[in-house]
Amino acid sequence: EFKMTDPDEVARRWGERKSKPNMNYDKLSRALRYYYDKNIMTKVHGKRYAYKFDFHGIAQALQPHPPESSLYKYPSDLPYMGSYHAHPQKMNFVAPHPPALPVTSSSFFAAPNPYWNSPTGGIYPNTRLPTSHMPSHLGTYY
Repeated sequence: EFKMTDPDEVARRWGERKSKPNMNYDKLSRALRYYYDKNIMTKVHGKRYAYKFDFHGIAQALQPHPPESSLYKYPSDLPYMGSYHAHPQKMNFVAPHPPALPVTSSSFFAAPNPYWNSPTGGIYPNTRLPTSHMPSHLGTYY
């Protein structure tokens, strides 16, 4: 745990280091949120200008972690790209199709289904088509 005896001087030096000439303690305290989020340091509750380092968090921050966004940053880093252009006949990105089912005309177009041959149509069996003696709503001009 440590306490800043001159927070304005600390902020000024922090600003010099970060090339921010207008740095003050208010801005510095906002900038320290990064270190809070990474569990590198914490503010001591109830004490003004008092902070504490979290050595477990520092050890975690020092561990080398490959950045996720740059894991495959360039296409040449992709595992399939190197051999794709050199040997395209060896690469198969599509799963093989199952063998086609044998279709014979006698079994596929076998006896007609009564659905298609019914006089009422099958989909809406109780509907009737309008007959010619019904009046038209369009009038005589059409």
